[in-house]
Amino acid sequence: MMIPNRKKISRNASSSGLRSLLWGIAILIVCLLCFGIYSLIRSTARRITADYYFPFLKAARAAENTVAEQGLLMQSKTTLARALRNLMTENAVLTAERAVVSDLKKENAELRALLQLNPKGVFRPVFAEVLTRNPMTWQQEFVIDKGSRDGIEPGNLVVTVVSSGSGNAPMAVVVGKVKSLDVIDAAGKTRSLDTAGHVTGHTSLVSTILSQDFKLSVSLPETKSSGILEGARHISDMRSTLKFLPLNAFPTPGQLVCTNSFSGNSPPGLPVGKIVSIGGASQDSPLRNRLYREASVQPFESPAEVRFVAVYVKDKK
Repeated sequence: MMIPNRKKISRNASSSGLRSLLWGIAILIVCLLCFGIYSLIRSTARRITADYYFPFLKAARAAENTVAEQGLLMQSKTTLARALRNLMTENAVLTAERAVVSDLKKENAELRALLQLNPKGVFRPVFAEVLTRNPMTWQQEFVIDKGSRDGIEPGNLVVTVVSSGSGNAPMAVVVGKVKSLDVIDAAGKTRSLDTAGHVTGHTSLVSTILSQDFKLSVSLPETKSSGILEGARHISDMRSTLKFLPLNAFPTPGQLVCTNSFSGNSPPGLPVGKIVSIGGASQDSPLRNRLYREASVQPFESPAEVRFVAVYVKDKK
């Protein structure tokens, strides 16, 4: 008698569990249907309400505009002129504040990028700010607020940072070098002399890449050819001239120009600019025409836009 009772109890328990599961599923379905019906009714009611109240809202807004226009017409010309002048003054102040904020953001980004520069071999960066400029030589020269007390010497390379595009990290590019007189010693090496006090204890005069007295030994990484980069031929030019390239160099527009280690006073591999045109044979000397090529180089950054720089100085150990 006990065994049939157990089977009956087990059957009742399983049927009760199945019934509970079915009830749960049914309740869930009913809830989803109620939510869907509620959402449909709500969206429909919102569209109907918006269409119904639109004429009334539009009429109220038109009445407000009419009252405002009538109020302006009732005011005198002097009052309106004063209000207009106040609005123009406020607009000018806001525009100036926006320009200042934008300028500060740009300066902050430039400083952050400069501070991320690392030493290159025996050269370490000395960070400086443009102190003064001569309006007559705005593109060719500027004075920075670091000098011999910071290890700066005539001929040291000066770089700034520019955006490399595509969201990449900023790139350090050559913008000039500390002004000097370059001479060739008995060993055939180029030395830089400061004959006019271009470097003091706290300041340095920088010749930009567009200066007519700028000269730098550079190379083309794609062809491994070397030449001498000189400043602009004329004050109004915005391009430098790459001279003494071998005839087999075959430079092409867009080709990168970088520093090399031949001068001994600058770290190699720093971008200087890109070739924009091939000058072909120069008209100065028939002999040089048969031995070398020339090209025009566009700097990565206009010297007139530079505010913060880094000077690569050689560690003396």
